[in-house]
Amino acid sequence: MMSRLSEILGHNYEPLNRIELSKTALKNNFQYLRSLDHHLEISPVLKSNAYGHGLAMVAKELDHYRCPFFCVDSLYEAYELSKNKIKTPILIMGSIHPGSFQTKILPYSFAVSSKEQLIALNKYQPHAKIHLFVDTGMHREGVPIDRLSDLISFIKSKTGLTIEGLMSHLAMSEKPENTYTRKQIDTFKKALDIVDRNGIFPKWVHLANSSGLLNIRQDGDSMGNLVRPGLSLFGIDPSGKNKVLKPVLRLITHITLIKEIRKGDCVGYGFSFRAKKTMKIALLPLGYHDGVDLRLSNVGCVKIGEKYCPIIGKVSMNITVIDVSNIKRIGLGQEVIVYSNTRTDKNSIENTARLIKTIPYELLVHLNSSTRRVFV
Repeated sequence: MMSRLSEILGHNYEPLNRIELSKTALKNNFQYLRSLDHHLEISPVLKSNAYGHGLAMVAKELDHYRCPFFCVDSLYEAYELSKNKIKTPILIMGSIHPGSFQTKILPYSFAVSSKEQLIALNKYQPHAKIHLFVDTGMHREGVPIDRLSDLISFIKSKTGLTIEGLMSHLAMSEKPENTYTRKQIDTFKKALDIVDRNGIFPKWVHLANSSGLLNIRQDGDSMGNLVRPGLSLFGIDPSGKNKVLKPVLRLITHITLIKEIRKGDCVGYGFSFRAKKTMKIALLPLGYHDGVDLRLSNVGCVKIGEKYCPIIGKVSMNITVIDVSNIKRIGLGQEVIVYSNTRTDKNSIENTARLIKTIPYELLVHLNSSTRRVFV
């Protein structure tokens, strides 16, 4: 969309909002994660627009790392990668409507949890590669372990599908000694034994996500030979403990209007903010449509230079108002950091998530996909 606008409006077109991605931080994070265990291959999870960072952009940057897979959630995301000529193989982990398989042969691998999925795949994509998803206790996707043998027998006798992988997902991997985590790992070991007894030897065996890789010491072969980091790749440890990872993303905007309000004046919808003194305020051309969380109303802040400016009034759909009374030199077009990629900043993704009692994932995936993204 941005490139088309540039064609129409000329090279002088500059969007007011942009998302900057640090190429150095992304590289640092990938290399760090790979260094944690040289026996494990890294398959980045790029679902949900690469956690808000930009699916195609991030995939292109990681394409030369020769990963076994890029993991995505949907057929749409897989198509996007193919359209952008990504060479790395693609594993679709999410659900797909059976009718969507009625097309040309798809060059993807598929996570499978049920006989119904297998029947649809075998009918329309008869030689597809699959990863058997085992439910190790999270009770979302996955075949129950007591049905795994029957499912394998069905695949071997009734289909032409290739079992390329065995996989599951950890629910509390940020707490490695948790009883449930240990139970999940033990259940996955049992699944490996069942697969082995059935004469199936998947090329890829994977259980760990970001927290699994960062927090759980490898226990023999129970974790497999591949891990699927998502959030950590973008510089955030879900447990909040790791300080080596470097946040990749920051959200930037520019001041579009400055005005003075007097004591008693109100700001924004619902008049939730009332000035206690004369103040200088500024308008920012982005709001909850762009990923500025509504819960930041009257509690969040942005950064101008080295100073923090409070968000005042309710965050609107396309406008956020800030108090700039403490900024001596302020002008139209001045750059404002909405979300910082410096971990210690008050308005970093992690600290902002803590402030409004949510998780970094939510803030990141709510960033508008149409906002211009650039590598720096």
